[in-house]
Amino acid sequence: MHERGKTSERNGKSTVDRKIFIKNDKIGLAEYMESDYKLLFDSWQDDDTILGYNYRMPYSFDEYCDYVKDSTTWDAVIIRLEDNVVIGRIGMSPGLPDLTITILKPYRNQKFGTTAFLLGVKYCFEVLNLDKIYAGCYEDNVLSKRMIEQCGFVPHPAGNDVEQHIFSGEDRLQLDFILDFFCN
Repeated sequence: MHERGKTSERNGKSTVDRKIFIKNDKIGLAEYMESDYKLLFDSWQDDDTILGYNYRMPYSFDEYCDYVKDSTTWDAVIIRLEDNVVIGRIGMSPGLPDLTITILKPYRNQKFGTTAFLLGVKYCFEVLNLDKIYAGCYEDNVLSKRMIEQCGFVPHPAGNDVEQHIFSGEDRLQLDFILDFFCN
Protein backbone atom coordinates (compact mmCIF):
# COMPACT_ATOMS: atom_id res chain seq x y z
CA MET A 1 0.00 0.00 0.00
CA HIS A 2 2.97 2.35 0.26
CA GLU A 3 3.71 4.44 -2.77
CA ARG A 4 6.46 6.98 -3.19
CA GLY A 5 5.17 10.39 -4.25
CA LYS A 6 6.61 11.99 -7.35
CA THR A 7 8.64 15.17 -7.59
CA SER A 8 7.31 17.42 -10.29
CA GLU A 9 6.81 21.04 -11.27
CA ARG A 10 3.42 22.57 -10.54
CA ASN A 11 2.66 26.25 -10.85
CA GLY A 12 6.39 26.94 -11.05
CA LYS A 13 7.06 25.17 -7.75
CA SER A 14 8.65 21.82 -7.15
CA THR A 15 6.43 19.46 -5.14
CA VAL A 16 7.77 17.37 -2.29
CA ASP A 17 8.66 13.73 -2.79
CA ARG A 18 6.98 11.84 0.05
CA LYS A 19 5.75 8.34 0.74
CA ILE A 20 2.00 7.96 0.22
CA PHE A 21 0.51 5.47 2.70
CA ILE A 22 -2.91 5.32 1.05
CA LYS A 23 -4.88 7.49 -1.36
CA ASN A 24 -7.99 7.86 -3.42
CA ASP A 25 -8.57 10.13 -6.42
CA LYS A 26 -8.67 13.35 -4.33
CA ILE A 27 -6.45 13.01 -1.25
CA GLY A 28 -3.60 10.96 0.13
CA LEU A 29 -2.34 10.14 3.58
CA ALA A 30 1.39 10.66 3.45
CA GLU A 31 4.52 10.78 5.56
CA TYR A 32 5.36 13.88 7.56
CA MET A 33 8.17 16.01 6.20
CA GLU A 34 10.10 18.51 8.30
CA SER A 35 8.60 21.24 6.12
CA ASP A 36 5.14 20.30 7.53
CA TYR A 37 5.99 20.84 11.19
CA LYS A 38 5.41 24.61 11.35
CA LEU A 39 2.08 24.41 9.54
CA LEU A 40 0.83 21.63 11.81
CA PHE A 41 2.22 23.24 14.96
CA ASP A 42 0.40 26.46 14.07
CA SER A 43 -2.87 24.53 13.72
CA TRP A 44 -2.56 23.62 17.42
CA GLN A 45 -2.66 27.35 18.23
CA ASP A 46 -6.09 27.71 16.57
CA ASP A 47 -8.97 28.02 19.06
CA ASP A 48 -11.19 25.67 17.00
CA THR A 49 -8.50 22.96 17.10
CA ILE A 50 -7.98 23.51 20.83
CA LEU A 51 -11.75 23.28 21.39
CA GLY A 52 -12.06 20.18 19.17
CA TYR A 53 -9.43 18.33 21.19
CA ASN A 54 -10.19 20.13 24.48
CA TYR A 55 -6.43 20.43 24.72
CA ARG A 56 -3.85 23.17 24.47
CA MET A 57 -0.49 22.03 23.09
CA PRO A 58 2.04 22.53 25.93
CA TYR A 59 5.09 22.31 23.66
CA SER A 60 7.26 24.96 22.10
CA PHE A 61 7.83 24.58 18.36
CA ASP A 62 11.17 22.79 18.93
CA GLU A 63 9.59 20.43 21.47
CA TYR A 64 6.75 19.71 19.04
CA CYS A 65 9.27 18.84 16.31
CA ASP A 66 11.03 16.43 18.66
CA TYR A 67 7.71 14.87 19.66
CA VAL A 68 6.71 14.30 16.02
CA LYS A 69 10.12 12.79 15.18
CA ASP A 70 10.06 10.47 18.21
CA SER A 71 6.40 9.50 17.96
CA THR A 72 5.86 5.74 17.98
CA THR A 73 2.28 6.05 16.74
CA TRP A 74 1.16 6.17 13.14
CA ASP A 75 0.85 9.76 11.98
CA ALA A 76 0.35 11.16 8.51
CA VAL A 77 -0.35 14.42 6.77
CA ILE A 78 -3.40 14.69 4.55
CA ILE A 79 -2.51 16.05 1.13
CA ARG A 80 -4.79 17.26 -1.63
CA LEU A 81 -3.47 15.37 -4.66
CA GLU A 82 -4.34 17.97 -7.30
CA ASP A 83 -1.67 20.31 -5.93
CA ASN A 84 0.09 18.35 -3.12
CA VAL A 85 -1.04 20.89 -0.52
CA VAL A 86 -1.12 19.70 3.10
CA ILE A 87 -4.68 20.11 4.34
CA GLY A 88 -4.43 18.36 7.71
CA ARG A 89 -3.08 15.47 9.74
CA ILE A 90 -4.42 12.10 10.82
CA GLY A 91 -3.00 9.57 13.19
CA MET A 92 -3.32 6.98 15.87
CA SER A 93 -3.08 8.04 19.52
CA PRO A 94 -0.60 6.14 21.68
CA GLY A 95 -2.01 3.16 23.57
CA LEU A 96 -5.66 2.65 22.69
CA PRO A 97 -6.09 2.59 18.89
CA ASP A 98 -7.85 5.98 18.72
CA LEU A 99 -7.97 7.54 15.25
CA THR A 100 -7.61 11.33 15.38
CA ILE A 101 -7.80 14.00 12.70
CA THR A 102 -7.25 17.71 12.25
CA ILE A 103 -8.22 19.56 9.10
CA LEU A 104 -6.45 22.89 8.70
CA LYS A 105 -8.73 25.92 8.90
CA PRO A 106 -8.88 26.85 5.17
CA TYR A 107 -9.98 23.29 4.27
CA ARG A 108 -12.67 22.65 6.88
CA ASN A 109 -16.29 21.92 5.96
CA GLN A 110 -15.37 20.63 2.49
CA LYS A 111 -15.77 16.86 3.21
CA PHE A 112 -11.99 16.34 3.38
CA GLY A 113 -12.32 15.09 6.97
CA THR A 114 -14.75 12.30 6.14
CA THR A 115 -12.73 11.25 3.10
CA ALA A 116 -9.46 11.23 5.06
CA PHE A 117 -11.03 9.41 8.03
CA LEU A 118 -12.35 6.68 5.72
CA LEU A 119 -8.87 6.28 4.23
CA GLY A 120 -7.41 6.18 7.75
CA VAL A 121 -9.86 3.43 8.73
CA LYS A 122 -8.95 1.41 5.65
CA TYR A 123 -5.24 1.83 6.37
CA CYS A 124 -5.67 0.81 10.01
CA PHE A 125 -7.54 -2.38 9.12
CA GLU A 126 -5.67 -3.40 5.96
CA VAL A 127 -2.10 -2.33 6.70
CA LEU A 128 -1.80 -1.92 10.47
CA ASN A 129 -3.96 -5.07 10.91
CA LEU A 130 -6.00 -3.63 13.75
CA ASP A 131 -9.22 -5.41 14.59
CA LYS A 132 -10.95 -2.39 16.13
CA ILE A 133 -10.53 1.37 16.15
CA TYR A 134 -11.87 3.99 18.51
CA ALA A 135 -12.73 7.61 17.79
CA GLY A 136 -14.11 10.36 19.92
CA CYS A 137 -15.61 13.81 19.88
CA TYR A 138 -17.33 16.11 22.30
CA GLU A 139 -21.12 16.04 22.44
CA ASP A 140 -21.31 19.63 21.21
CA ASN A 141 -19.19 18.89 18.11
CA VAL A 142 -22.02 17.95 15.75
CA LEU A 143 -19.86 17.92 12.59
CA SER A 144 -17.25 15.56 14.06
CA LYS A 145 -19.96 13.28 15.42
CA ARG A 146 -21.62 13.12 12.00
CA MET A 147 -18.25 12.37 10.31
CA ILE A 148 -17.43 9.58 12.78
CA GLU A 149 -20.85 7.99 12.32
CA GLN A 150 -20.67 8.32 8.50
CA CYS A 151 -17.42 6.34 8.68
CA GLY A 152 -19.25 3.43 10.34
CA PHE A 153 -18.35 3.99 13.99
CA VAL A 154 -21.01 3.22 16.58
CA PRO A 155 -21.43 4.69 20.07
CA HIS A 156 -19.33 3.04 22.79
CA PRO A 157 -20.84 4.54 25.97
CA ALA A 158 -18.44 2.62 28.24
CA GLY A 159 -15.68 4.87 26.90
CA ASN A 160 -17.50 8.17 27.35
CA ASP A 161 -15.67 10.57 29.64
CA VAL A 162 -16.48 13.87 31.34
CA GLU A 163 -13.71 16.46 31.23
CA GLN A 164 -13.41 20.11 32.11
CA HIS A 165 -14.06 22.41 29.15
CA ILE A 166 -10.72 23.93 28.07
CA PHE A 167 -12.12 27.46 28.02
CA SER A 168 -15.05 27.58 30.48
CA GLY A 169 -14.00 24.94 33.02
CA GLU A 170 -17.51 23.43 32.97
CA ASP A 171 -18.10 19.70 32.52
CA ARG A 172 -17.92 18.54 28.94
CA LEU A 173 -18.85 15.04 27.76
CA GLN A 174 -16.52 13.31 25.33
CA LEU A 175 -18.38 10.66 23.37
CA ASP A 176 -16.54 7.46 22.49
CA PHE A 177 -17.15 5.45 19.33
CA ILE A 178 -15.86 2.09 18.11
CA LEU A 179 -15.50 0.41 14.75
CA ASP A 180 -14.92 -3.34 14.91
CA PHE A 181 -13.43 -4.93 11.79
CA PHE A 182 -15.21 -8.23 12.44
CA CYS A 183 -18.64 -6.63 12.83
CA ASN A 184 -18.55 -4.71 9.53
